[in-house]
Amino acid sequence: MQKKKVYLAGQPNEYENDWKEEFKKLDSFDFHDYEFDSDQTSPDTFFPDDLNGIKSADFMVANPGLATSEGTWIEIGYFYANNTKMPGDFCNKLIIIWHEDRNPKWSIEFVKKTGFIVNSVEEALKKLQELAVSAK
Repeated sequence: MQKKKVYLAGQPNEYENDWKEEFKKLDSFDFHDYEFDSDQTSPDTFFPDDLNGIKSADFMVANPGLATSEGTWIEIGYFYANNTKMPGDFCNKLIIIWHEDRNPKWSIEFVKKTGFIVNSVEEALKKLQELAVSAK
């Protein structure tokens, strides 16, 4: 059986307690992590690498963290656009980790319309495994 491809979007490990490492322990998935799987020397190299990784992914787990995360929202938007038919559709392949302390508070209502919202890495791990089973 071919492994499902998962793009890990969001804060680098160093800013978010090595959050991606727990996902990489799951053998049943092939993870794309822009920190390690793309050429980060310039936007001319990493932007196309990242978009290619997103386009070929079956699922996305995004962790915008608490810091400014413009790049993460571009990645989420590109994945969303490639995995929905109509604007406003719910993307059942997208998981976003939304920390309780994230601001502004009003924006969560907008974000909830895009995909599955969870509060922790542990919840995201569980949700990803559930989605993979239902996608078979």
